[in-house]
Amino acid sequence: MTAVLAERDLGPQVSVRGEAQPGFPTVPNTVAEVEGRTVLWLGPDEWLVLGGVEADYPSAAAAVDVSANRVCFELSGTGVTDVLAQGCALDLDPTAFPAGTCAQTLVGRTQAILFRPELNRFLILVRPSFAPYARAWLADAVAGA
Repeated sequence: MTAVLAERDLGPQVSVRGEAQPGFPTVPNTVAEVEGRTVLWLGPDEWLVLGGVEADYPSAAAAVDVSANRVCFELSGTGVTDVLAQGCALDLDPTAFPAGTCAQTLVGRTQAILFRPELNRFLILVRPSFAPYARAWLADAVAGA
């Protein structure tokens, strides 16, 4: 099996700022499941909640709907790290970047949030204005792997 590229709908997303909400990850670049939502640590006081809405976090310093702020590409299958290594400087070896981690980085010169939910699966979240370039770059990287 080789790497497969697909576009995925993430559904609602909310950026939460301030103190960590109950269950939120507090270790850098980690992810947690909280009440059926995936929460990505983006900074000491910043999280991205996949499946969340603003009203879910009334005690946060700020909770902003960012559902239209990112396009999600899914890269899955064997060889996914080889594909990403063509344009990502992070060490994606499972010992350095295991399943359940995330990072803000560049992928093919595009600012992205890279999330590894499973060993052979990555979600790559990019701004909509960069999506056509990122899609083309990822498709080319898959073809060349």
